[in-house]
Amino acid sequence: MRIACILIHNLAVQSALAGDRSLHGQPLVIGGLPFEAKPVYDASPEAMACGVGVGMPLREAYAFCAGAKFLPLEEARYEQVFEQVVDVLEKFSPVIDIEKLGCAYIDISGVRDETNLCQDVFKNISADTGLSACLGVSSGKFFSHIAAFTSKPEVPIILSPGQEKDFVAPFSVDFFPCSSESKERLYLLGIRFIGELPRFSKEALIAQFGSDGPLMHDLAHGIDGSPLVGRPKREAVADSIRLDSPAVSFIEILQACEVMLGRLFARVNGQGKLCREVALRLGFVSGVSEEWRLVLKEPTTSSRLILSRLQTWLETIRLPSQVVEVGLSLSLTKEQAKKLLFWPEKHKRSKELLRAVMELKLRFGYQPIKKSRVVNPQPILPERRFTLTDVLE
Repeated sequence: MRIACILIHNLAVQSALAGDRSLHGQPLVIGGLPFEAKPVYDASPEAMACGVGVGMPLREAYAFCAGAKFLPLEEARYEQVFEQVVDVLEKFSPVIDIEKLGCAYIDISGVRDETNLCQDVFKNISADTGLSACLGVSSGKFFSHIAAFTSKPEVPIILSPGQEKDFVAPFSVDFFPCSSESKERLYLLGIRFIGELPRFSKEALIAQFGSDGPLMHDLAHGIDGSPLVGRPKREAVADSIRLDSPAVSFIEILQACEVMLGRLFARVNGQGKLCREVALRLGFVSGVSEEWRLVLKEPTTSSRLILSRLQTWLETIRLPSQVVEVGLSLSLTKEQAKKLLFWPEKHKRSKELLRAVMELKLRFGYQPIKKSRVVNPQPILPERRFTLTDVLE
C-alpha cells in the first residue's frame, strides 16, 4: 500500500489570510482579543518569531508581540475550509482517512507517477481553497506523517519502499504514537532517537513498555501495518422553494428554510442519521445563484438549531439583490455513540450531557435520561430509597 499524508500547517492562519489579503505579512494571533482569558489557538510565523506560542494566554502573547493582529476563533469556518480540502482529495482517491482537522491520509496505491500526483494535489488545493499544503508519501501512515510534517509547503517528500527505516532513524522518539508514560520511560533509559531502538529485541521492548513495545519495534524497523479507515460516503438530501414574491430580507428566507427542513427531516426520520453540514443556495432576480456551506459544530436533527445557525449567518451578509428561490441541502452522517463525562465536578453539570439531553428531548418529546435522587434515607424497603427524576430539573 502507498499512502499520502496531506498536512495543512497553521490552518486557522491560512484561512484568515485567504479571506483577507491585507493581512499578508502581518503577525497574526488567532484565539480572541488580548484581554480575553483564552489561549492562543494559532499564530503566524511572524508572531511566532516574536515568541508567541500556541496554547499560551492571549495576554502573554500580547506582551511578546503587541503589534500583532488578534483575530477571534472561528472553528466552524476552519472545519468548512478543511472540508473543501477533503472534497479536493476525493478527486484523487476513493479512500480518505481524516486523522484530525488539517491532517488527512489517502490511498494512492497503483499510481505510477507519484510526483505528478503530488503536484496535482497541491495545485487543486491551492486553486479551490487558497491554502498551502505539505505532503509526504510512503508505505505507512506513520512515515507519511513524519515526511509531511518535515517537508516544505508544496515540496513533497516521497519515500520509496524500504527507505522508511533509515528515514525515521534520526527523529525523536516523541513522534511515536504511544503513551506519555512510555515516552518518559524511553528518556529515563537514555533513548532519544528512533534509530536507537532496532538494537533491542521485540521481547525486551514488550517487557519494558507492555503493549507499546511491539508498536515501537515495528515502527523503528520501518514497518507500519496501520490500516486506512476511510470515512463513509456522505449522503445528502436537498429541497428548494420558489418564492411567491422576491425576498428582500432574511426573514422570508428563514421561513422557506423552516419549511424545507421539516420536509427533509421527514424523509430521513427513523434512519438514525444526523445533519453535519448545511448548504444554502439563493437564486436572485438577475438569474445568478450562489451557494454557501455551513459546517455545524456537532451533528444534529434539530431544525431549531440549524435555523438559529442560518439566522446568525444571514444577519451578517448583505444580499446583492432580491431572492426568488431558496435551496437547501443537508449532508448526512450516521449517528454514533458518544461517551460523555456526566458529572466532571461536584455540583456542576456537564455541558455535553445537557446538550445531548436537549437533543433527545427535541427528537422524542421526552427526556429518556434520568438521574436518581434520595427521597428516604432509611426506608422500610430498599427500592424506595431513590426515585428517578429528569436530568434538567
